[in-house]
Amino acid sequence: MITDELKALMQAEPFRPIRIVLGDRQSLVVAHTEYLMISPDRQTVVLYDQQGHFRILNAQQIRYVEPLKGRSKAA
Repeated sequence: MITDELKALMQAEPFRPIRIVLGDRQSLVVAHTEYLMISPDRQTVVLYDQQGHFRILNAQQIRYVEPLKGRSKAA
């Protein structure tokens, strides 16, 4: 399940920003582990940006996830 992949990328040491690609090819970036939440049933993903805006995604909308090159900047 894609949310399991997201959790594994969030727990990677050192953390690297994560790209989430949706079915419509839209790309979103998770810059820090605190900016992403996965619901207990793993069906909903909430992604925050650095300004505090959020987007709620159904996990089925996510086509794939991948780590980006480089490390996250310290918060």
